[in-house]
Amino acid sequence: MYALGQQLRVEFWKYPEERLHYWWEAEVREVREGAVLLYMPPGFEFHHESKQRVLRVDHQAYVAFFEGRWYSGGPDLDPQGRVLEYYWNVQTPPRFEVGLIRQYDLELDVKCRADHRCQTFDLEEFAAKVNRYPAEWVEQARQAVAEIERHVQQREWPVLPPGEAGDWLERV
Repeated sequence: MYALGQQLRVEFWKYPEERLHYWWEAEVREVREGAVLLYMPPGFEFHHESKQRVLRVDHQAYVAFFEGRWYSGGPDLDPQGRVLEYYWNVQTPPRFEVGLIRQYDLELDVKCRADHRCQTFDLEEFAAKVNRYPAEWVEQARQAVAEIERHVQQREWPVLPPGEAGDWLERV
């Protein structure tokens, strides 16, 4: 799939517009059967094309992408490696290409605190697009929210042991 240390570009697209929504670059830190874990160091740039903004993120983060799954995500960490929160994106299954991971963003996001309590965000945005997505995508996106919560509660990779919950991180 990919090599450890390889730099990849991650792209999330909007459907049906076929428009790049946002992207960033990351380093491959772990490769498992059917999955890859990417690392973004403090100071990495997040390019939000839809909002015409580039953000410099002040914390480190990991994101796992899984073959065939309708979500990706992982922990955001402080400089000491403590979990600030988990951010999970609901999406179409990723396409693993040469130097690139590409998928469609399906609006829904699930954020989980360090103590593993989760909350779903952007329900209104998802509801506004339901009629524009293929029916299978809508069903899979709804199922992905429950799968993410189960993933976190069961501490599946790359979820770390529960910690002390803090405030939600500011997101674009």
